[in-house]
Amino acid sequence: MKTLQKGTLLENTYEILEEIGSGGGGVVYKARHLRLQTDVVVKKIRDEVLGKVKSRQEADILKNLKHPYLPRVYDFIETEDGVYTVMDFIHGTTVGEAVKEHGKYTEKQVRKWAGQLGEALDYLHSRKPAIIHSDIKPANIMLTPEGNICLIDFNIALAMGGTMESAVGISAGFSPPEQYRDPALYERITHNYTQSGSVPADIQEDKTEVLAEAGRSQAEVSVCAREDRTEILAQADEDKTEILTAGKPAGSSTKYTSKYLQYIGRGIDARSDIYSLGVVLCYMLTGIEPSADFEKRIPLSATNASVSEGFSLILDKMTEPAPGDRYRNGTEFLKAVRNCYKLDRRYVSMHRKQTGMQLASLACLVIGILTVCGGLYQIRLEKNEAYYGFLQQAAEAVNRYEYEEAKVYLEEAKGISRRRIDAYVEEVYLLYLSGDYDACVSLGETYINTLPFQVEAEADKEQLGNLYYIVGNAYYEKQEYANAATLLEQALAYHAGNGNYYRDYAITLAKMGQADRAQSALDSGIALGLGQDSVYMAQGEIAHVRGQYETAVEYLKQTIVSAEDMQMKKRAVLLCADVYQAIGGTAVDEEIALLEEYGAQFTENGALVVTERLAQAYTRKAQVDETQAQDCYEKALALFGSIYEEGYVTYQLQENIAIVYENLQRFDEAEEMLLSMAESYPNRYEVYKRLAYLEADRQQTKENADRAYQQMLVYYEQALKLYSGKEQDMEMEMLEVMMQEIRDGGWL
Repeated sequence: MKTLQKGTLLENTYEILEEIGSGGGGVVYKARHLRLQTDVVVKKIRDEVLGKVKSRQEADILKNLKHPYLPRVYDFIETEDGVYTVMDFIHGTTVGEAVKEHGKYTEKQVRKWAGQLGEALDYLHSRKPAIIHSDIKPANIMLTPEGNICLIDFNIALAMGGTMESAVGISAGFSPPEQYRDPALYERITHNYTQSGSVPADIQEDKTEVLAEAGRSQAEVSVCAREDRTEILAQADEDKTEILTAGKPAGSSTKYTSKYLQYIGRGIDARSDIYSLGVVLCYMLTGIEPSADFEKRIPLSATNASVSEGFSLILDKMTEPAPGDRYRNGTEFLKAVRNCYKLDRRYVSMHRKQTGMQLASLACLVIGILTVCGGLYQIRLEKNEAYYGFLQQAAEAVNRYEYEEAKVYLEEAKGISRRRIDAYVEEVYLLYLSGDYDACVSLGETYINTLPFQVEAEADKEQLGNLYYIVGNAYYEKQEYANAATLLEQALAYHAGNGNYYRDYAITLAKMGQADRAQSALDSGIALGLGQDSVYMAQGEIAHVRGQYETAVEYLKQTIVSAEDMQMKKRAVLLCADVYQAIGGTAVDEEIALLEEYGAQFTENGALVVTERLAQAYTRKAQVDETQAQDCYEKALALFGSIYEEGYVTYQLQENIAIVYENLQRFDEAEEMLLSMAESYPNRYEVYKRLAYLEADRQQTKENADRAYQQMLVYYEQALKLYSGKEQDMEMEMLEVMMQEIRDGGWL
């Protein structure tokens, strides 16, 4: 297969920088996206796979994938030489490299990553058609600098396949039994792998490529799908001995039982991904690489890994030889991980004991109630009146935007009963209404994880659903959509009859690019009698994701007009502004008109958020309309300043103010703001980067003879000192080029 040389341009957009690897599906290159000025991965699809991809128009389905734990697919390119995919270049360390350097990881760490990988597989397996990764292994899982997971290099051929019968590659030790073409191939690979760590030449002649990865012990073999798979398996059933010895090296002693033989060659599906992921998770927990021979695998219980009973049961189920004994897909696995604690024997035993104690004490309780029910009932009635009285007073204080007063009433309610959930939920909701989303998430997660209240009655469960719902919406406001979706799913588990949950879940899924799942969630809400304004809002965001901008605007404007709830109206206004921003160009005028028209209707945090968005819109208009740039920048500055004076001071707000000052050539005021930020954020290189650019702009306004770049150098060196390089900041790279040009020009 012809390889690409350094400097090659694909579609006049992607410049090949270097070859960085080779896998079962093709050769992988690091490239530069010239328009976006960012690094990408270009993968050339192997000739064996080429026919499958070129014969199917639905290849574009992968371009619509959007998930925080998957790389984004930018492009599919067809040339005379072949087919290429272009994806995000993910920075970080592979799990294989991390385990070799760090050693085994704790269950807490691995369970976090297991949940993230479960979300990625849930997303892939839920596509129509389903996308099967087919090559989950340590080398294809990245640990990002933020401590999260990214599952890379999913198999394009299997995304297009209808029957999911064939895999493009086999990774010895991590591929499940059914992924091997036939028993003879498994025997030869296993024997050679265990004896010498490479694959025999006779397999290579059969259109198979060996991939030797430096520093890794597993062998990867690219295997083409065979039309005679059924015939081979039938022969294996009739004469296992003959098939096992076919092509087997002399003196081989490798053996395995029909326990695995009966599954080899069956073809892969979503359960195959579950198996491979289970092996990877065991590897992360133990630091022990899995044997290529299924019979020689070391059970998790025989290692020194400290793993809870519940998580151990999940891993055992994932790595069952029989596909039917595993979780069916990423959705089932994700649910199991989230409820892992329920599999612990101690939890089950405690739950049973509690049930037994409740039944045993029931008779005594009935007798006791008969004797004292009169007095207890009166006391309980009085407490209920006081408790809900405080909640009512808190609600009235909220309606007056007296949040501190409301907080006092809620503390009074909790003083009456620490075991009732209502006051806790209202406390978290209070933080949400005040716009303190970080505090809302922090307190809400604390209550969810510790459960300081009782959840027994159906009403309690519905309130717990409300708690998940509020925290999920706080995550949404923080634009952490994956976390928001997770919390909203939990809310639905406790209170599936609430149509608003489905509305917000649908909008969140749409934000994640999952339009089909969003529509399905919305349909569930409609079936529950969801209000028309809510339906319009969700339909608007789904249309937005699908690129149907005019339709999206129509739906969202109908929401704005019909919504009585101000929170809903505010969200619809902001979503509509997002659509105008996506359209770009002169649509910024419509965005400004929208925000100006409705911004005055909101109070407190809602007004501040809309004001900030309006200021940003004026800044963008200044960039597209030079004739009104000065006036637009002045308006943006006034709006940003009004937020600043209200005490709503964030890093982003201060940076925006500094940038507007700079664009207005009010350099001293911009520098003053940035130096103030440097004191508040001493470890953020971005402040000094911005100061360096500011100084460059300042000097550009002077005559050549008067220019002095020494202060710019000071700021640049401080930025460089704080900059780790992991962030892949294009502005830092451009700044480095500018400094070199200044040096070359003799300005320093």
